[in-house]
Amino acid sequence: PKEVTDMLFDILALIFVIITIILLRRLINIFPSLMACTIRWKESINLEASVKHSLDRDMLAAAMIIPFCLAVEKFGLYSPEFMENMSQSIHLLVSIGIFLSYCTIRMLVSKLTRAQKINPKTYKTAGRASFTFFIILTLVLLLMGGILDFIDADPALIKSAMLCVSAFIYALFLLRKFQIFVSGCSFFTAFLYLCALEILPTGALVASAIVF
Repeated sequence: PKEVTDMLFDILALIFVIITIILLRRLINIFPSLMACTIRWKESINLEASVKHSLDRDMLAAAMIIPFCLAVEKFGLYSPEFMENMSQSIHLLVSIGIFLSYCTIRMLVSKLTRAQKINPKTYKTAGRASFTFFIILTLVLLLMGGILDFIDADPALIKSAMLCVSAFIYALFLLRKFQIFVSGCSFFTAFLYLCALEILPTGALVASAIVF
């Protein structure tokens, strides 16, 4: 029933608001560092070198999971055919489950690959850069979605705009992660790491939305 779906969505949204209030000061303090990471790859190393900033970043990334999934659900950013006949509440739960599975697969691949031809600290910094860009992506999607929804923009336009912005931020993330890898290993090795840790898992996720 729609009431159940609305209640589930509202409960998760309320949880996000509470978490945001709790972590707002941390977000404000670390925001300049997050934005700096989009401009220069070395800023990711500086951020990782700060225990407080890296911890705050990790906490904020975890807190962004709920709002990210809510934005994906509300604006239909992930809607493969096999989910079309699901009720909205099940659709939301499945979307969250798929995203968490994607994160788990990325973590397992990172653990299994390990750093054999690269400095472990560089490898760790490159891996955790995803947290930084995930926070930025979620904030941008929430801001875009809120503004476009407020002015009653066409849902298809909102979806296309948000997907394009998501692709741009992800491409920027790949570039910065590649640059971090290159600082600690050869160009070819860095490319192999990028393929194994990012391109293949994300490609599988995108394919699931298109093929299935």
